[in-house]
Amino acid sequence: MAENDIPKDIAKPERLDPTKGIQAGEEQEPQQTPTKSFESYMKGGPEQTQNSQPSPFDIAKGQVSPAAQPTLETINAQITTASSTLGDINQHLNTQGLKLKRSQQYLLRNKLTDSNQHLRTAAQKLGVDVGSAPQIAGRQNPIMRYINLVADSQNQMQEAQSKIKELSMNRSSVNPAELLTVQIKINKAQQELEYCSVLLSNAVSSIKSLFNVQI
Repeated sequence: MAENDIPKDIAKPERLDPTKGIQAGEEQEPQQTPTKSFESYMKGGPEQTQNSQPSPFDIAKGQVSPAAQPTLETINAQITTASSTLGDINQHLNTQGLKLKRSQQYLLRNKLTDSNQHLRTAAQKLGVDVGSAPQIAGRQNPIMRYINLVADSQNQMQEAQSKIKELSMNRSSVNPAELLTVQIKINKAQQELEYCSVLLSNAVSSIKSLFNVQI
């Protein structure tokens, strides 16, 4: 580009002095000291405090680990919670006019069967004679099948609590590894039972809503 083609409003290169110092009467702007180190900017923000509580996602995946070494007292508290959930499920199953979809029946059958097996294993580890597994006839009414599974689970938990009371009175020691297995098994069963309780609660609510509409 020819020199004459340079626009007039642009200063000529020779007039720009990169080494030009501060002229008399001009004040130098003070340099600001950075309030954060370079490393802190690279981290992308303050570190978040880790939450020690399990998330619902962890619970759903069964990744909740025992927080501490279990004792007979903590196992007894777990059994009480499981027994309460079993009672809720039994109440829902005895709702008059309860009807379940095939998908709901499939889920209940699998989860109640799994939870029953977990609870039977836990009771057996405590020294309970669990007996034979409940016989589920193929042509049996599905709801009666679930009630039988729940009843057996309730019996196993009652026997387990009696055994814990006996062990406590006799000051008998239990293998820590066995107690840990009991804790894990009851945790797994509780997850299955809570799912069943919510599923049945929704089914019962639908029946009540339909009944109110008909009235």
